[in-house]
Amino acid sequence: MCGRVVTASGPEELSEYLGADAIVDVLDGPDHNVAPSRHLPLAWTSIGDGQGDGRRLLGTARWGLVPSWAKDPAIGDRMFNARAETVADKPSFRAAFRRRRCLVAVDGFYEWGPGPTTPTGRPSRQPWFIHRADGHPLVLAGLWERRVDEPRTCSIITVPANGDLSPVHHRMPAVLEPDEWDAWLDADDPNRSELESLLAPAADGTLSRHPVDRRVNNARNKGAELMDLVEPAPADAPSPAPDQGALW
Repeated sequence: MCGRVVTASGPEELSEYLGADAIVDVLDGPDHNVAPSRHLPLAWTSIGDGQGDGRRLLGTARWGLVPSWAKDPAIGDRMFNARAETVADKPSFRAAFRRRRCLVAVDGFYEWGPGPTTPTGRPSRQPWFIHRADGHPLVLAGLWERRVDEPRTCSIITVPANGDLSPVHHRMPAVLEPDEWDAWLDADDPNRSELESLLAPAADGTLSRHPVDRRVNNARNKGAELMDLVEPAPADAPSPAPDQGALW
């Protein structure tokens, strides 16, 4: 995906929705075009951090997980997602998978997919806004880490695309439903196979999508109008070069 996520819901709204016991950090405000290396809202279970063990906390984290052993924090620039198929074993993520799982809450994300075919037969690219069909925030399976130089960094876990997204892209973030949140955040180190069973494509019909303006490709462009439905770009319109690597 050459796209962005949307973080428009306020902390009080997210706290109530996610069942958080306390808010420890908040974003600067709504952002309708968030790129990796910026901050995302997330909830996690407090363990050994002096904030009350077992409580569900709502805060923020820099998007791009930096493992505790990494000498250069720039490694996080490549760690903004983690594949479900390898997350339990890959050195960059396995410690967080065991003990530091989180819920990343966003209002939607942008995905670039096939657009109309040009007169010469070349496929064009079209950005889409993807969100929950029921209007609730998207709660994604994530991992987080803590370092001295950054209170929290995080990564979003990805899975194969479901039927809602497969016409646009072959992968998607792992969406967790409310009855799965407790199991994902379980601080008692639950069985690995039980955790992995939660990392599955969302049921068809969970997501909705519509085409949006190509301005979302530039992370400097902001504003809620970026989510607005537009007519797909003409087949012969030039596709701007992406300024962000594949997201999922």
